[in-house]
Amino acid sequence: MTRRVEFVPLLLTETTDIFTIRLNGEDETEFHKFFILFKDTKDKYLKDDLDRIIAAIDKIASNGALENYFRVEGKMKDRVCAIPLLISRRNVSEHGSLRLFCLRVSESLIIVGGGGLKLSRTYEQDDNLASVVSLLQAVDEKLVELEKNGINLNEELEQIVVDID
Repeated sequence: MTRRVEFVPLLLTETTDIFTIRLNGEDETEFHKFFILFKDTKDKYLKDDLDRIIAAIDKIASNGALENYFRVEGKMKDRVCAIPLLISRRNVSEHGSLRLFCLRVSESLIIVGGGGLKLSRTYEQDDNLASVVSLLQAVDEKLVELEKNGINLNEELEQIVVDID
């Protein structure tokens, strides 16, 4: 099934442009779906994770998408990362932790995808998280192609639409 991916500005600053993605013309972006799903959580650990994710996005917007703000995920050949970098210690099987996945394209550009509750040791062990990462890997592959063809993502991302399988 082919999916159409649009890039929607989430937060644009002097330092960093933060985009999210919209699939197939849906009303909500992937980031907004994630936020809506967890914004009213009663679990203090997940609330703390969500607060850390929002704080990290604000810090990235102010200081740039520095490597030390991200947890490297995905494969060696892609730019998939996760936010937050650090979570508080807890019983993962009882509470889980929140992960928001993104593409760190450069120190001045990130593309936030979706995320979810991580109850397993790795994202690969969770079908939902694995599909989020897989989607971002496919998007990254298309963006790398565009960059090889001379497209400057920092300047043109808002006008780009890609189709992925």
